[in-house]
Order: sequence, then structure tokens, then C-alpha cells
Amino acid sequence: MTAAVSVLALVALACGDGAEDEAPAAEAPAEEAPAEEAAAAEEPEDAEAPAEETDQPQDFGDPVTLTFGHPFPPTDPIQVNVWEPWVEQVREATDGTVDIEIHAGGALAPGPQVYENTVAGAQDIGWTMPGYTPGRFPITQIIEAPFAFGDAVEGTEVAWELWETFPEFQEEYGDTHVLAIWAMDTGDFFTRDQPVESLEDVAGLTIRSPAPLQGDALEAMGASTVGMPAPEIYDSVERGVIDGYFLANSATRVFDLGATTSYRTACNCYTGAFVLAMNQGQWDQLSPAQQEAIESLTGKDLALQVAAEHQAMGDEVEAEYWPENDVETIELSDEEFDRWREAVQPVFDGWIEEREAEGVPGQAMADMLFDLTGVN
Repeated sequence: MTAAVSVLALVALACGDGAEDEAPAAEAPAEEAPAEEAAAAEEPEDAEAPAEETDQPQDFGDPVTLTFGHPFPPTDPIQVNVWEPWVEQVREATDGTVDIEIHAGGALAPGPQVYENTVAGAQDIGWTMPGYTPGRFPITQIIEAPFAFGDAVEGTEVAWELWETFPEFQEEYGDTHVLAIWAMDTGDFFTRDQPVESLEDVAGLTIRSPAPLQGDALEAMGASTVGMPAPEIYDSVERGVIDGYFLANSATRVFDLGATTSYRTACNCYTGAFVLAMNQGQWDQLSPAQQEAIESLTGKDLALQVAAEHQAMGDEVEAEYWPENDVETIELSDEEFDRWREAVQPVFDGWIEEREAEGVPGQAMADMLFDLTGVN
């Protein structure tokens, strides 16, 4: 700006008639150079700028249809409210080149076999609980720690901190491409005939356990346990095969267990882990653009979305479903709850020791869980 003003002043002087006016005019070229450089910095930018490139449609590659199998009912709110919209989002994000067909109710494989079915390529995507396959996912059991989490979102936040910090956790699923891993809403203690108000009331009961760590915890509390997928609970309670069950509140309505249940002991006894995994070979066959689009719709964001849906379902069941079915809710005193936690602490200590013996940093993982939740 200063250089330009000087030039204008000199040009004005050059237009005068006196001899004194001519000298500055002779010096004008020395002052004009910066002005020309400034002009050159402005004008050529427009003059020399290349023409705007026309937007080209992204090449997503060949169309593909993926099979998505899980063991839960097609009316499960997770399918209706999360997976069905997600399938549409994937289709739209991939310009219609990736279609996903959902097969519910164990149509492709029962719960305990969904993950291995996905590994083998008999289905492309699987949604299941790792706890359905005892011994297969020992590290994941940390998400199922007894009395550790207050709700599904907290459990999922901690799960992802552990997932991103400890490669050993990810390696447990090294034979698939994991799309998301999360925690469901917390599970309580449900019984058919006998109210459970103290640790002594647990002794002698036969209780359905959702996963090995919960089975160990129940046995430490004095119960006998039966491992079974959730779809088998109704008949087992009705026929008296089991006296009760550990289950997330959200799942009790999914399997319509109200008619089989008289008592609910609210204890945040555990939370279960879920995984959404894809066959690695099928993932590798997707185009980079398809993979990128799917990755934008999976991971932690998807996990938290599913967890929030679980929690909303659980809250609604607690507020409406159990009262409608005349199920009595029992609240433990702080002192009694401390007794329950003390009874199962050796189970968690045993998990740490087993992981350390396998070369997995179980203590460090447990310490992170304790720090993030304030437990212990």
C-alpha cells in the first residue's frame, strides 16, 4: 500500500511543468518495481489458475451383496433401530455398490457358532456375544467384569480405551475384521420363585450364566450355573431346568421373559460384550472406496450408538416392562452389595493371574478399568 501511494505521488509530480518536477519523474522506475511485483502477485493468480476440475464420481468398484447373520429375533430393537438403518447408510455411502442382507434368529448359525461361521466365510458379517463361546475370547472377559459398570455407554467407553491401548485385545480377533465391539446395558439377577435379598439366598440356586466369568462369579456366590444363549432361557425357566438367570434388562423384553419371572434383584451384576465382525477375505475383496465408506460408519461411533440403544431399551424395560408383568424389584443395601463384590473379587484376581501367565498384561488392563470406572 505504501509503495503504491508513493508511485501515485511521483506520477502526479511528473505531470508538472517545472524542472524540479522532472527529477523525481526520472527516479520513478526505482519506486515502480515493488508496485509491479504486487500487481504480478495479484493478477497472474487469476490469469494463470488452471480451470476448475469437474467433479468425477468416485469409483467404488463392482457391486457386492454381503450376508449378515445373528442369533437374535428380527424384532430385536437393535436390528430394527440400528442395523436396518445402518444397512441403508452403507448402501448410500457406497453409491449402491454394497448391499447387506440380514439373516436373524440364527438362520445362518446359532449364537455360539456365529463368530466361527464368519471366520470360515459361511457368512460375511456376524453379530454375536463372545461369551457364547467359552474359552475363545478370554481377554474380552474384562468387559464382562462383575459389578464394574453402571451402564452400557460407560462399559463401551472403557472397552474402546482398552481396545486402542492393548494390541493383545485386538489380536484376539485377528482372524476377522472387527467393525465394532461394545458393552450392553448391565445385567441383573432374575428368579422364578425365590426372592434374592442376600448372599445366603443365592446358595443352592441353579442360574443361567451368559459367559464364563459370570459363571465363576455366580459359583463364588454359592450358585450352580448353566451356560446357555439367551434364546433358550424362556423354556429353561418355564420347565424348571433353572431357577433364574443373569441377563441384561434390555434383553428380558426381547425374549419376553416377564411371564416366567417373579423377582429381579437390581445389582448391575455384569455387562456383556458384543462384537460385529466381518470375514477378513471378504473385507479384502472390497474396493478401497468401499472400505473407506464402511469404516466411516463403524468403529467407536457405531459402538456407542448401539450401546446407547441398549441402554435406552434397558431403562424403558425397568420403567415399564417389569411393572406391567408384576415383577418385584429388590434393591440391595450398600452393605449387602459390598458382600457380593467381596465374594467375587477372587474371580477377577484369577482372571488377572491367568492373563499374566499367558503373557497378556492383565494387571495393566485391570488397573485401567479401575481407574476409568472408580471401581476398587
